[in-house]
Amino acid sequence: MREHTPPPLLRVAGGAELLGVVTGAVSLVFAFLDREARLDDLRETARSLDSQMEAARVDEVVLIALWGTMGAFALVLLVQALLVGPLLRGQGWARWALLGTVVLNAGAVLLVLAFLGNDSPGFQPAPHLAVAQLLLAVVALVLSLLPPASRWFRERRASR
Repeated sequence: MREHTPPPLLRVAGGAELLGVVTGAVSLVFAFLDREARLDDLRETARSLDSQMEAARVDEVVLIALWGTMGAFALVLLVQALLVGPLLRGQGWARWALLGTVVLNAGAVLLVLAFLGNDSPGFQPAPHLAVAQLLLAVVALVLSLLPPASRWFRERRASR
């Protein structure tokens, strides 16, 4: 194995991270396709919280909740995708940046669960795929912190 080639464990971590990003993107596509049903559910919820609220205000709140949630999740996915390259090039800071994005990702997934899902039983693509994406991101982070990966990062840093 050449010095600049990441160990197999780290390549698996990068692959898991990229697979997670793709899974998250698919979740966003499902959320976009199902947005009218979600908007209706969110309108009902907003009206049940404040029955005095004007219809225009309800629509504002609902649109902010839907698009804000999708935007936050998309932003986290973009940052995670951008960190895979530096991670595989041996830049150790990328592992710690991934740790930060996993924390932000957990918050974004909680928003997805709250605003893009409902209480109905069965498979709900957007929230369930978002949870799968979070799990893949955690797996990738853990793999990048295991001893063989840490050794490789240390050797890369020493050779610079």
